[in-house]
Amino acid sequence: MLLRVAEYGQSSTANSGWTVTLTELIFVTWQHQTVRLLRTLQPEDFPMRIALIKALLLGLFAVYPGFTTALAAQQEKPYWPGDTWEVSNPEAEGLDATAIEQLDTEIRSGKHGYIDSMLIVRDGRIAFEASYEHDYSALNAGRKYPSPPPWDYFNASEYPWRQGTRLHSLQSATKSFMSALIGIAIARGDLPGTGITLGELLPHRKIDDPDMAGIRLENILTMTPGIDWNEDISYFDPANDATAVEKLDDWVGYLLEKPLAAEQGTQYNYNSTNTQLMSEALTTATGLPANKYAEKYLFGPIGIDNYHWNDAPEGFSNAGGGLFLEPRDLARFALLFEREGKWKDKQVIPGEWVQRSSKAWVADMYPDDPDYDWGYGYQWWVFNHAGPDKPGMYGGWGWGGQFPLIVPELGLIAVFTGWNIYEEEKHEYAFRLFYDRIVLSADR
Repeated sequence: MLLRVAEYGQSSTANSGWTVTLTELIFVTWQHQTVRLLRTLQPEDFPMRIALIKALLLGLFAVYPGFTTALAAQQEKPYWPGDTWEVSNPEAEGLDATAIEQLDTEIRSGKHGYIDSMLIVRDGRIAFEASYEHDYSALNAGRKYPSPPPWDYFNASEYPWRQGTRLHSLQSATKSFMSALIGIAIARGDLPGTGITLGELLPHRKIDDPDMAGIRLENILTMTPGIDWNEDISYFDPANDATAVEKLDDWVGYLLEKPLAAEQGTQYNYNSTNTQLMSEALTTATGLPANKYAEKYLFGPIGIDNYHWNDAPEGFSNAGGGLFLEPRDLARFALLFEREGKWKDKQVIPGEWVQRSSKAWVADMYPDDPDYDWGYGYQWWVFNHAGPDKPGMYGGWGWGGQFPLIVPELGLIAVFTGWNIYEEEKHEYAFRLFYDRIVLSADR
């Protein structure tokens, strides 16, 4: 520590053009002599050692007043993962290690169903990480999903882990990535803003209904376009529109043939193919598939280079649920949002877009059900509204248990992946377990 302090002082003097004063020269000479004395002290001289170190620090702060400011700035500088992450532990990051251990034990016992991974990051450092193995081939034996390949979610070679890799299906958490790409495209001028209409976004579709053509991007982002759509029933039910569309060759065409059930902006209705509109619109505007646009402006800048993103039958990236990532790379995306869209010295996503994305434009998605006090932003779920003594938490949500979770007030994020798609088993959502056990017990 003493040597690093000396290097800091020498570097600062040389680089800033300071003139070495007599006071500084006397201090440096005394410092060197004191360090030499410290090296000669025996263990029984511990009190003198402490006194000399205190004197050195006091002298340093007196002679170099700017050192304290520089030291504080260095301590406050956020950590960013590079090719690898810095691994810490719960205690060092102000988290309840006992609570995390208990949750980990419960997951391993199967109490919470089929959770595949849990990753907790605070201030950019991994505080806890675990993977959980499940034999999905055995679990899926004899089961049949109503959709054909590649949307057969009981095909254990493709879901939830892709072809034996560490790439995990994100399902509808993909929607949050699509929203981020829209924000980037608007900032770059590739799209004009959220006021643009569906008719302007998809001119090749030649939408005849003026009300359908007039749906604004803003209401597509918040799941309030007013289109008649039924996705509130089981995905195993062929009457579910999201399941029905997977048998067709034109998902967006199917959506555009639906009637309007409400005035846009007045009624929330979850609709996976609604998100697909944005994938087709982005490619129409830029000439790049959403995955290639992401490589250039989102994945590349934050260090994601291993992914799979399947296409809808029309040839556009499947924005409703087609992305596969490793858990640590999903954490990169969550960290980007926790850091207000900034990665190191680059503003990847405008900070204002991050704020708008995480705002509950739909304050209560299910007002008739007091157990589900969730809001909805720009393809992000507001799981816990901030209160006087409770931090807010928002995140993505993919079928089966894909949760990138963000607690901005605490500099805390988490990633859960899983495959709780088996309807005969009911389990508590991982985001609730994380909030109630880990978030509320964290140091603030």
